[in-house]
Amino acid sequence: MQGPAFPGWLLAHDMRATRFSGFRRSGFLRSGALITLSLLTSLSPAGLVRAQTQHTLPGQAGHPHGKAPSAPHAAQTAPAQTTTPSPPATSPTLRTPPSPDSPAVRPKTSEGSAAGGPATSAPSGTKAPSATPHKKLTRPQQIAALADQLAQAKTPEDAQALEDRLEALRAAGLSPTTQLLLRRAQKDSQADKPDAAVDDLSDALALQPDSAILWRTRAQTRLAAGDFNAAVTDLGEALQRDGRDAKSWGLLSTVEEQRKDGPAALKAWQKVLELNPMADKNHKRLDALHIKAFGQPT
Repeated sequence: MQGPAFPGWLLAHDMRATRFSGFRRSGFLRSGALITLSLLTSLSPAGLVRAQTQHTLPGQAGHPHGKAPSAPHAAQTAPAQTTTPSPPATSPTLRTPPSPDSPAVRPKTSEGSAAGGPATSAPSGTKAPSATPHKKLTRPQQIAALADQLAQAKTPEDAQALEDRLEALRAAGLSPTTQLLLRRAQKDSQADKPDAAVDDLSDALALQPDSAILWRTRAQTRLAAGDFNAAVTDLGEALQRDGRDAKSWGLLSTVEEQRKDGPAALKAWQKVLELNPMADKNHKRLDALHIKAFGQPT
């Protein structure tokens, strides 16, 4: 294909050819004009673009010889239709599924911690119930609990251990002054001064009249002094305040036996066995009291 100067050369040639009449007569000018018009049409910008497209090799862009067109030539060519380059193909990224132990898939519980069970959530606007704190038992409640265990004791050793704990709890409610008077009464009893011991215990009861163990202790001192009726009265006061004291019932059985009241002594001892079955495991005392109360069976 000729360069841009070729149409100009052809036009000059046709002008020279028209000077000769032979050319006019032969009609060469008319045919030359048609040829020129055809060439100009083929050399138009659209024709150049089509020619370049047909002769462009793969990998060569914009010029038949593989070179970029110069600035003048680029100005004459029509703007080519641009296409949006497709994004580079990327290989799919393989995502490893999280393990069941990871926090992403671990279900949440109502407490906010991860758990293996089904997720539970508390209704909105409500608080999760808090654990009830363990309330410490009062001294009377502890005494009642130990009394229940004593009634279920299986061996004399277990029963004795429970009796010792119960005695410590009953004495724990005494004030320091009352404890001092109680120690003085014990010394008087050991010194064979029962009347002095009774006076000390009376002073202690004036300070703490609701203490069942003080009433029982004074009853025991009066029994040692031989005052049986007064002992029974004190034991009544003691059992009125602590009816599950097996020692008070046992002391009452002894006092009634000294008073020659066999049925009363037997009844009091039966109450002892209800509270502490190991107090008379072989029922020797029970049988003896039964004989005193109702005589020898025939």
